Amino acid sequence: MFHSAELGRVFSEWRLRWQRVKAILIPPEWSQEEWSQFSKALAIMVRRHGTSWIVDPRIYWDLRWALQGGGDLICQIEHIPGEKTTLIIAQTGGFAKELGSYTWLWAEFGLDGEFSRDLYWVDGTWREALMTLLVPFQYQASFYLEGPRETPNELLLQDGARPNPYADQPLLADEQAAAEFIPSS
Repeated sequence: MFHSAELGRVFSEWRLRWQRVKAILIPPEWSQEEWSQFSKALAIMVRRHGTSWIVDPRIYWDLRWALQGGGDLICQIEHIPGEKTTLIIAQTGGFAKELGSYTWLWAEFGLDGEFSRDLYWVDGTWREALMTLLVPFQYQASFYLEGPRETPNELLLQDGARPNPYADQPLLADEQAAAEFIPSS
């Protein structure tokens, strides 16, 4: 039948699955500082890897992924120089198909790099999926994201849009501290 090592492996796998279910049903709560670091790390990731364009005076970055359950997870930044930077994480398709889109996170930063309004978030698997993108590749094991998606041409070709020559410049005042939240690979 079962060897004791095999039985131990099966119990270990089920214990991990149970912990995962528990974490989804009762997610650990993050402090304001943890949400701030996470939001800033996401903004850095979107800025580094997303598509960018300008519609004066606003600068945009867009990064998106296909979801295994259908639809897209969209990370978008709108930066208004001298005013604010807004990061929005939203889902289109999947369960949100009837809604058009579903906002998971809305973070707005002032010139000092701190939240300029109350952070809006919905706990869910999106957070764990994006956390896997912030850890080194060899540790990633995302079950939620299927693969990258291209930024729609409609965004890049809208009236007044032009390429962003400043796409790699820091947006947030304390971006270096937030970058430390992203482990090196």
